[in-house]
Amino acid sequence: MISISDKMFITKEVNSATVAYFKKTVLRKLLMEFCFGPQSNSRAITDLFESVNHYGFDLPYEIELALFERLRRFKNNLDKEELTALYFWGVNQKYLYYLEDFEYDDTYSEKKFDEEFGRSLAYKIYEPNASNLEEDTSEELKVILCNFASEFDLSLVDKYTYENILEVIDMYCSAIN
Repeated sequence: MISISDKMFITKEVNSATVAYFKKTVLRKLLMEFCFGPQSNSRAITDLFESVNHYGFDLPYEIELALFERLRRFKNNLDKEELTALYFWGVNQKYLYYLEDFEYDDTYSEKKFDEEFGRSLAYKIYEPNASNLEEDTSEELKVILCNFASEFDLSLVDKYTYENILEVIDMYCSAIN
């Protein structure tokens, strides 16, 4: 009989693979929907993408609300694996913030600190609403979408715009990025 330990560790390799999966699959899906809508077969650019491109990070309230609504719907349509990958990515994005904010007993050994901090990160992934990871991840996705939209000059949309958008999506979704 095989006994399973009550402690599970996420290695750097597992974390890297999960974040790479997020970039190659989940982020690509998000960017395609953001640019071209849920039925990404069309070359028509969405109004939301154009609005975010126009305003940048200084989004009017209505546009920001529409962006967060789009993100909420997107996340609701992810399967469990995709959502988990999203949360791993979110923890990676906010890692230093979480490390700085982590409350611990200064008598902890390095091993004990690593265990407790690791538990706090695992809690965030498994309880994203209670731990505020859901909100933090949405904010990080907003940053990505605003940065992504700022990559383009949409004052003139022509036959090359679609290919250009796909090239930038490839760049954003590469594992080395």
